[in-house]
Amino acid sequence: MAQELGIYNKYGLDVVFQHKPPQRKLISVLMDKNADFVTDFLSSGIKMRSGGMKIVNIGQISQRSALVFVALKSSGIKRLEDINGNKVGIWMVDFQEIPKALLEKHKIKAEIIPVVSGIELFLHRGIDVIAVMWYNEYHELLSSGINEDEITTFFFKDYNLDIPEDGIYCLQETYEKNPEMCRNFARASIEGWQAAFRNKKRALEIIHKYCRENHIPYNNAHQSWMLNRMEELIMIPGEEHILGFLSPKVYLDTAKKLKFTGVIKTIPDYNEFYKDVLNSNTSPGKDKKTGGKEENVQK
Repeated sequence: MAQELGIYNKYGLDVVFQHKPPQRKLISVLMDKNADFVTDFLSSGIKMRSGGMKIVNIGQISQRSALVFVALKSSGIKRLEDINGNKVGIWMVDFQEIPKALLEKHKIKAEIIPVVSGIELFLHRGIDVIAVMWYNEYHELLSSGINEDEITTFFFKDYNLDIPEDGIYCLQETYEKNPEMCRNFARASIEGWQAAFRNKKRALEIIHKYCRENHIPYNNAHQSWMLNRMEELIMIPGEEHILGFLSPKVYLDTAKKLKFTGVIKTIPDYNEFYKDVLNSNTSPGKDKKTGGKEENVQK
């Protein structure tokens, strides 16, 4: 929506979208400087920063967790402890930390099976449990013919792992060299989401257009489900939830959980990790104001 409605252009940005192959980590695209901005999970961002990668979060889009473990009731899995000894499919590229943390936290010993794409392995009973996103693969399971009363669900938010997911990241040097560009990109992206939620019919038309251009199957019911669920994850009412803002409390809670489960050894400083460009009109010392269009910006 931000691209199609000219919102990026309004902010003086020429944006090109890239879609990485499923086997490649998003952060690696950023570190190789093949993109100026990427979206990634908060847990992944903290892990990378703790590991020494100089990246910063400039907009926490998702405000709550959409992760859920799903199992068929016919497998005998009705409680979290029942996962012990079973095969668990986890997406291994960009957000494996939190599913593993849930298993570790509850001392569950399971055989981890890497999942690169799709839910077919679960549908064909190759695995007993699969980690899915509530806004995406969960609906795909229902669309495949599985009824909700046939499955057991374990929403991570119900197990004290309500960790927000998608945020916007860039290299620290990118932020320091051009904070104005970072601020404009984050704000334009947020406006794109707001526009999509205000006009869902138009948003779905645009999604259909891109799917058609890229020869990707389009399912209006599924895309509509995803858009509605994303609205619930992003547009959370209440003063404590500011659109795109990463609160110190949420950050510290997430980092502590990652440290407790051994994902990270040290907790990065909040002010070094997160840059509140969305709610700031001032620039850091190295701010370089720009009056016209930026150079080609890639996401």
